[in-house]
Amino acid sequence: MRRLKLQTLFVAGLLAFLTGCTDSLVEPLAQEKTNLDDRLTLKGRVCTNTPDAAGFPVKVVMIIDQSGSMCVSDPPGSQEGSGFCERAEIQAIVPPGVTEPARVRALRRLVKQFRAQPNVQVSIVPFETNIRNPWPGSSGNRFARPTAASGIDTYIGGLQSQLGKGTDYQGALAEAYKIISADITDVAKSRPAELPRTRYVVVFLTDGTPYPRCSANDSLTQYASPDQPDLTWADSSSAVEFCNLMDPEDPDAITGYIAGTDRNQNYQLFSYVRQLMDLKQQHNVGDIRMHSVLLFNEEAVRACGPICQDLYGTYPGVSPAQYPKEAKKISSWLLKRFAELGGGVYQEFNNFTEISEIGLGALDYSSFASRNVMKTLMVQSLTSVPGDQARVVDSDGDGVPDTLDNSFSLGTNAYTEDSDGDCFSDGFESLHSDQGFVAANSKDTRGCDPLSPLTLGCRCADTDGDGLSQYAEDYLHTHSGIVDSDGDGMPDKLEARYGLDPLTPNVSGIDTDGDGIPDEQELKAESNPTRRDTAFYERFGYQYEVKAEVQGNGSVCYDFTVSNLQLVSPPSRAGMPQGYNLFKVWFAEAPESGVATDYGVWQTACAWAQYAPPSVRVPLGPELTLEDGNFVRPDQLNEDSEYRSRCVGVHP
Repeated sequence: MRRLKLQTLFVAGLLAFLTGCTDSLVEPLAQEKTNLDDRLTLKGRVCTNTPDAAGFPVKVVMIIDQSGSMCVSDPPGSQEGSGFCERAEIQAIVPPGVTEPARVRALRRLVKQFRAQPNVQVSIVPFETNIRNPWPGSSGNRFARPTAASGIDTYIGGLQSQLGKGTDYQGALAEAYKIISADITDVAKSRPAELPRTRYVVVFLTDGTPYPRCSANDSLTQYASPDQPDLTWADSSSAVEFCNLMDPEDPDAITGYIAGTDRNQNYQLFSYVRQLMDLKQQHNVGDIRMHSVLLFNEEAVRACGPICQDLYGTYPGVSPAQYPKEAKKISSWLLKRFAELGGGVYQEFNNFTEISEIGLGALDYSSFASRNVMKTLMVQSLTSVPGDQARVVDSDGDGVPDTLDNSFSLGTNAYTEDSDGDCFSDGFESLHSDQGFVAANSKDTRGCDPLSPLTLGCRCADTDGDGLSQYAEDYLHTHSGIVDSDGDGMPDKLEARYGLDPLTPNVSGIDTDGDGIPDEQELKAESNPTRRDTAFYERFGYQYEVKAEVQGNGSVCYDFTVSNLQLVSPPSRAGMPQGYNLFKVWFAEAPESGVATDYGVWQTACAWAQYAPPSVRVPLGPELTLEDGNFVRPDQLNEDSEYRSRCVGVHP
C-alpha cells in the first residue's frame, strides 16, 4: 500500500548529515555533459462541482414564550387549569373576530416559506416555567423539515391552548444551547464538512420580562430597576417564597433550580447567549445568529388592571398606571441586548394592530449556498524531498531521504514507507522520536500490530486519503474523515510532515522558519517551511499559473500550469525501473461564500515521469497534461495499483 508520506525528518541534529550527502547526489548530475533537462511542467484543467443548494443547511430554533401573559399581549389563549385567560378582564381585551394568536399565524406563514427551501430544518421550543412539548420532540434529532406530512401545522394550531405560568428565560436559552450543541456534535461525527456550510438561527419571541427572577443575596443595598436594568434583580415580588423555599415536588417548580440561588439574572442570560455564539468558533460552524422579538401591548396590559401586576411587575415610586411602560422598558433593554450579543436583529410590536401583522419571515434565514471556487491547487512530489542545494531522492515517499533511510543512525528501508509495519511512517516516527517512537524494527503499541491481542488482525487505513493512517490521525487528533482538519487549505499530512500543527488554521499567516516566505507558499513550492532555505525556494520552488473560467452550469474550470518541478533519479528496485518520479496534484474547492473556513471538497490526480540521465527522459518534452477526468477523490488514490492505473505519463 502506498500511503502518502506522514511526516518528514528535518531536525537540526540531522542537517549536517544531509548536507554531507547532498553533493554526492546532485553534483554528478550537474557534471553530466548532456542536453537532458531535469525540470517538468504539469498542465491541465480541473473543474468544481455544480452547486447544490441542499448542501447548505439552515437550522432554525424558534423559542416561543408560552406564559399565561400571552393571552394578554397576543390573545386568544388558554391556560390549562387556572382559567386566567378566560377571566372577564382578559376576554374584554380580545379584539372582535380574532380566534387565533398573531404568533401562531406568523409561524404558519414562516413554515410555508420554509417549505420552499428544502435545506431548512426547524425546532420549536415553547417555554413557560419549563420547556413544554417541543417540536419535533424532546430527544433524538431536534430538527426536522416542516413538511405538510410532518404534523407541524396541527402542532402550531395547538400552541394557543398550552399556556403555562412562568417565563423562565434561563431555561429556554439553556435549551437552545443544548439543541444546537448536540446537533453540532452529531454532524461533526457523521458529516463534519457540513458544519462550515451550516447556519443556525435562533428566534427568541416573548411578551415580557423573565419570571421568576431570584437573587441569592437578599441583602443588597440596591437592586435593578427600569432605569438601571443591568444591576442584580431582587426576587420577583410574587415569587419570594418560591425563590427561597421552593418545593421540588411542586408541579410548577423550575426543573434544576435550587432554592436560594440566582435565577434569570442578566449575567446568567447573557452567558448562555455568549456560549451559543462561541460554538461558531469552537466548531468552525458557518454562522450562528440570535434574533429577538418583543410583543408588548401596553394598552392591553394597562386594561388588564391589577391581575396583571404579578405578571409584569410593580415598581416603587411609579404609579400603577405606569407599570406597563416600565415593564416594556425592561423587556426592550434585555431583548435588544440578546440581539446585540447574538449578532441578530431586534424587533418589537407595540399594539394590537402591529402585533396582528407580526411577520417573522423577514429575519435572515438565508443559506451560504453559492458556486464553488478553488480553495487549493498544489503539487507534491512522492519521490523526492527538499535538500540543501536541490531536491533529493525519497524512493518510498516516507519523507526521509534515501541516504538517511539507509544510514546507520536510522536503519530504515529506503523502499518501504513504514519499515516496522505499525502504521506510522518512518518519517513520522523519526520526527516524533522524543515521544518514544522508533522508526525501525519496533512496532509501536500506539499503532497496529496484527499479532497483538490489543490490535489483533488490524490493518492500516487512510479513510480520507490525506496521507495519514487512522493511527496517525488518532495520535495527532486530526479528523479521519477530513483531508484538511483545520480548513486552512493544506492536507493534514503535509502540515504534520514538517511538525506544523494540522489543527490550527495558520499556514497562511505564519512564517515558521523566519525566512520571509510564509509557510503556505513554502508548502506549495515544496520547500521546507521549518528551515531557512530561501535560495532553494527561489531556484527549485514550484511555480503556479491558474486561470478561471465560469461555466454555464455554475461550475468553475481552472486551467493550470505548474512548472519548475525538478526530476530526480530514484534507483531501480523490484517492479520499479530506475528514475521514476511520481507527482500528486491536490485540488480543493469550497463555496465562494466561505472559502476561508470551509474544509473543502478535495480531489487528487497524479503523474509519472522517468529521468535516468544521461539517456532516459520520459516525456521527452517539457510537460505532461492532466484533464478534469483524471481527478478522483483522495481516498481513491492511495494504493500502488491506483497510482499505476490512474496517473498520466509513463507507468512503471
